[in-house]
Amino acid sequence: MKQLLSLALVLFALFFQGCQDNLNVPTPASRNYEQDAIVLNEFVDINKMTHGYYVNSNKRSSALSYLKNSAAEELNSVNSLNLETFNRSLSHINRVSDQLLSSRSVDYIVMITKDEIYVSRIKDDSPVNLRQKTVGRGYASTVSSLDVTGYKEQCYIDGCNNIETSLDLNPQAYKNAGWAFLVTCELDDDIEKKDVSVLFCGVGYHIAPCFEWLTNNDMNWNFEVISLNEDVPYIADLKFLRR
Repeated sequence: MKQLLSLALVLFALFFQGCQDNLNVPTPASRNYEQDAIVLNEFVDINKMTHGYYVNSNKRSSALSYLKNSAAEELNSVNSLNLETFNRSLSHINRVSDQLLSSRSVDYIVMITKDEIYVSRIKDDSPVNLRQKTVGRGYASTVSSLDVTGYKEQCYIDGCNNIETSLDLNPQAYKNAGWAFLVTCELDDDIEKKDVSVLFCGVGYHIAPCFEWLTNNDMNWNFEVISLNEDVPYIADLKFLRR
C-alpha cells in the first residue's frame, strides 16, 4: 500500500512538473499579417538601379530610431510566415517592374514607399514630363475619378497641356503590402497621336501622392488604368485634376 501511495505521489509530481514546463513554453507572437506588414513597411527600401523593393533590416526612418532600438526589436518579432508572405508580395511587384522594363513598355516607373516617392524616367523621348507635384502651387479641381481594379477604366480630358493625378490608396484591400497598376494614355493634338505608359507601384500606404503630367502643347488625353495585383479587387482611387 505504501509503495502504491509513493508511486502515486511520484506520478503526481511528474504531472505537476510537466504542467509547469508547459506554462513556461514561450508562445509565438499573436500579431496577424496586416499588423506585421505595417512593421515591415518601416524597413522597405527602393533599389534604384534595378527598380525593385526589398526589406532593409538596417534602415532607420528617424534619428530617434538610431537611439532607441525599438524598431529593430519590432522587426525581429515579425512572424516568419508573415515575412515570407510579405516578401512574396514584393517579389510579385519586382517581377512586374522587371518585365515592363525589359520590354521597354513604359515611359516612367513611379515607386512609392511609406516615406519616399521615386519617379524614374525610362524613355528619354517620352511625350510627357511626369513629376511629383510640389506643395503649394494652387488649387486644382477633380475632373474624374477611376477605381483601380482588375477591369480597365477610362477617362477622357480634352484640350490642355497640364494634368494632375492624385492617388487615394486602399491598404485594407492589398493588406498593407505590395501594389501595382498601369496607366496608359493616348495623346492627340489633332495632328498626331502619341502613347505614354506609366507603372505606379508601391508598398504599404503613402498619404495622397500627387503627380503632374506636362506636355509642350495642348493635347486631348485618353487615360486607361488597370490593376496589376493578383486577386485584389480594388487598390485605389485615381483622381484626375485640372486647374
